[in-house]
Amino acid sequence: MIDLIAAEWLKLRTTRLLVGMIPAAVAISVAAVAGTILGHDNGEPLESSEGVRRALSVTGTGAILVLVLGILISAGEYRHGTAADTFLTTPRRHRVLIAKLAIGAGVGLAAGAVISVACLGIAGVVYDVEGATFPFDDVDVWLTLAGTLTYTTLFGMLGVGFGSLVRNQVLAVAGSLAWFAVVEHTLVNLAPAIGRWLPAAAGQAIVRTPLDGLLSPPAATVLLAGYGAAIALAGIRVAATRDA
Repeated sequence: MIDLIAAEWLKLRTTRLLVGMIPAAVAISVAAVAGTILGHDNGEPLESSEGVRRALSVTGTGAILVLVLGILISAGEYRHGTAADTFLTTPRRHRVLIAKLAIGAGVGLAAGAVISVACLGIAGVVYDVEGATFPFDDVDVWLTLAGTLTYTTLFGMLGVGFGSLVRNQVLAVAGSLAWFAVVEHTLVNLAPAIGRWLPAAAGQAIVRTPLDGLLSPPAATVLLAGYGAAIALAGIRVAATRDA
């Protein structure tokens, strides 16, 4: 299995995906944090626990690009016609998918770490611009960043699973973006009792977004991990029964 994971890492490293997607994920998260701090107008002090949580609750914004990267890790093999060679080399296809899931998780974790550091930096700078001091020693800061790591890690795995299930790369990426940007957003607004159980809402809960009606961070983590496991198992089943 270690050899398979190393092979999958080599495939990813030799493409431009990491060079493009990770910096983009970091950039949109940093922009979201800066915009949230600069646009605060709800009355609570920036240094308050609520203000800190609100400022950092958008660190997970870049997770959507980690999801897309996970999709490309798995669906990209079918798009470029390399899946058949991969499965000829490793006939037990579930092992290939497990290796890809490990890569998706690792990339998600690494992306989350970079995002967290960058967002901490920009938060400190923008707080200073606003005449406030960012409370780096506040436990809410580190709980939120731990949530960011969890969020991006699980979204990386979720993307790999979805990409193995919907093997058309364009359809998988477009479908996932449409789901999170339109379908889930609409459901959360129109039917919050249902929306709180959906993946993006679970991600918001994991990063401790100060919104009413969200699950607790531990429950949301279990829920999102369950979504990832279910989709990954479905993807493994599809890979085992369909031609590459």
